[in-house]
Amino acid sequence: MSVPNQNFEVLIVDDDEMTVFLHEVYVKDNDFHPAPKSFYNGKDAVDYFNTYFNVAKHYCILLDINMPILDGWEVMDEIEEKGMDKNVSVIILTSSINTADRLKARKYNMVIDYVEKPLSTQHLEKIKLQDKIKDYF
Repeated sequence: MSVPNQNFEVLIVDDDEMTVFLHEVYVKDNDFHPAPKSFYNGKDAVDYFNTYFNVAKHYCILLDINMPILDGWEVMDEIEEKGMDKNVSVIILTSSINTADRLKARKYNMVIDYVEKPLSTQHLEKIKLQDKIKDYF
């Protein structure tokens, strides 16, 4: 298991407990991050950012779109409104096959990938090569 980069955090945000568990396993087993932080709704993730955001860190969020309380779009809107988006990379992880969602995701500069569930080793290896986060691996 790798030692966590102190300047890189991974957050998993999904309302389905089994999905969160599986994403945690993939993230750890594929040396993406040894200790991801998990949230079961968007509001808890936003609250975490509002409390612990550090401009010296980069955050990678594996984000579901359709969730209660705050959905994925609202999470990204909150991050943008607070000016935190330069330090955030988002991988949309969704069961949505709606083309409109894919197009909407492109409007957010922080979105670096759009993946239909389930997450896989191949997806994580591809994500590690993204310009915004490749230096953390």
